[in-house]
Amino acid sequence: MSAVYCPGEIYDYTLFHEDCLCTTRRFPSDSIDLIYADPPFLSGRLYDVHGYSFDDRWNSLQEYLDWIEPRLKEFKRILKSTGSIYIHCDWHISHNLKVLADKIFARRNFLNEIIWKRQSSHNDAKQGSRHFGRIHDTILIYAMSHNYIWNQQYVPYEDSYLERTYKFMESETERRYALGDLTGPGGAGKKNPRYEFLGVTRYWRYSKTRMFELLDGGRIVHKKGRVPLLKRYLDEMRGKPLQDLWTDIKPESHRKIKFPTQKPEALLDRIIRTSSNPNQIVYDPFTGSGTSGAACFRLSRRWIGSEILENACHLTVDRLRALGCTTKFCSGLTFNSSICQISV
Repeated sequence: MSAVYCPGEIYDYTLFHEDCLCTTRRFPSDSIDLIYADPPFLSGRLYDVHGYSFDDRWNSLQEYLDWIEPRLKEFKRILKSTGSIYIHCDWHISHNLKVLADKIFARRNFLNEIIWKRQSSHNDAKQGSRHFGRIHDTILIYAMSHNYIWNQQYVPYEDSYLERTYKFMESETERRYALGDLTGPGGAGKKNPRYEFLGVTRYWRYSKTRMFELLDGGRIVHKKGRVPLLKRYLDEMRGKPLQDLWTDIKPESHRKIKFPTQKPEALLDRIIRTSSNPNQIVYDPFTGSGTSGAACFRLSRRWIGSEILENACHLTVDRLRALGCTTKFCSGLTFNSSICQISV
């Protein structure tokens, strides 16, 4: 029986050098806020890059599913009711993982299938391939309940949208703005107030008092006999709400750390910002080079990782140390069974 470990009890950053199935069995139920799981993809490849290697070859699909299922069940057990899990995969196994995860986390708790465009092209045609280029990964998101943590993320507007919508310029301030509808959607059925304003009688979005406040503040544009319009300044807008197609995060081919299948920190930054809050606990059961740990450090989250490869553990420790973390090994344990605890 593994010793019970209470996440975040002493150290803000903890790395276990062991199979994540062993790690999760150390945790109490309902103790983790967010899990980012980037397991093997059933790719059938032996990865070996710059001395970092791992084997993703399996005897069968069923062998892989039998391996991943108990781990997913443990992930569910340790997540809080407000928590969620992101399962990163690609075309090799995404459809099979979706069916399995629907069963474990419940189909009703499925939130999104994120398509991450990881590269612009994949030219297999020269090698005789007879399929379209495979240039995206899939990330499956499940929540534990309807009360999950969600911080809406935004991305910049496209230039074409800005030129089409925010095409007006305020001469005195040089602020760009768009003109928006002030009438109430749905009319009386939506319980919007109806009254006369600037000579026009309509159902309006706002009360009469609020409308005159907007008018006095220079936020309403109107011409005699026409329906007034609302000024929406570009510099007050957050941007476009993030959708489920992510094309703006590059794979960081220039990165200094060369680890097989390493994900960009911007990808983990987005996930962690969306589904956790500062000082909450993020668990990465397949840590690799420690990208999630680095992102958590920059975002003031607590972090726990599991990694079975010894050289990957050393890489993660060095990476976190470079950010300002100091490492401490628990006494009386060898590295092969150690808990590497990293304190800020």
